[in-house]
Amino acid sequence: MLSPKFTWIPIGVGGGLLESNLSAHLIAPIGSQNYICLDAGTLLSGLKAAYEAGCFHDILIPEDSNLSPEGHILRHHIRAYLISHPYLDHTQGLVLISPNDSPKPILSLEGVISDFRFHLFNWRTWPNFGDAGEPPCLGLYRYLALSPGVRTPIENTEMHVQAFPLSHGGHTDSTAFLIESNGFYALYMGDTGPDEVEKRTTTKDLWKQITPLIKAECLQAIFIESSYVDEQPDNELYSHLTPAWVINAFRQLASMVDSKLPKEALKGLTVIITHIKPDLSSGPQPRKIVEEQLKAHNDLQLRLIFAEQGKRLDILLSAINSLQLSSNYVMN
Repeated sequence: MLSPKFTWIPIGVGGGLLESNLSAHLIAPIGSQNYICLDAGTLLSGLKAAYEAGCFHDILIPEDSNLSPEGHILRHHIRAYLISHPYLDHTQGLVLISPNDSPKPILSLEGVISDFRFHLFNWRTWPNFGDAGEPPCLGLYRYLALSPGVRTPIENTEMHVQAFPLSHGGHTDSTAFLIESNGFYALYMGDTGPDEVEKRTTTKDLWKQITPLIKAECLQAIFIESSYVDEQPDNELYSHLTPAWVINAFRQLASMVDSKLPKEALKGLTVIITHIKPDLSSGPQPRKIVEEQLKAHNDLQLRLIFAEQGKRLDILLSAINSLQLSSNYVMN
């Protein structure tokens, strides 16, 4: 009988504007209370919203604790931060919470770690809570630069990670994190633009890495952004995706998994949509339009889930634990 392999708790899902709901996702192997945080644009307000929504029902807050529930979870159950790139909508929560956090590692590719050292924790933007960079180093966070493609244990968890570069414009790259526990995988993709627009092959190269996992039916979910509606011109994507470009990328992956039957190759694959950018218009918000466009384009029978803050889900490849699935999720 199929069973979930990972627990996912989105504590921030937006691609901008709303400070209390920016990219941040907790994930842990099913049954574990040792979470990693994938990006950290929002932390405290997201943890509070998730706690009030019952996402941490399996975590016992000690009666004599001198911490708030969200403070207890932050300090004792988030074991590491995996940051895809240094933009503020992916790092703001981590920076602001640092004076009240507990020691833990920050993992990413070397370029992202360098940006933390020189541009975030540098005693000009914020005090240096890292263990390297501008002195004095307060040492709360330990930087761990990941070598691309190298499997690395995430300490104090039951998980390993492999990092892969993604294209995100000319000033900074982004990162995809392939998380593994007990032979099962989840792929978290930071912000990225279409290969065809970026004139690079980072998404195609990533697909090559995960194709064997899909064939072996051990990849449980893919997290991918869809920042803009289809009407956004390619020259104004700023290294982001639209629904049409998302499905185009998955069609390429499907052909790599099964060139003879690509329309069946990814049937039922759980695809979690993140980083939809809101705007200030008075009309329908982009989120609604992005959802409709993705559903209309989805000729691969992907299981589309649109991340909502504080909506916990236990995820697996080809079935969803309905007891953990809020009716507010939009699926296809």
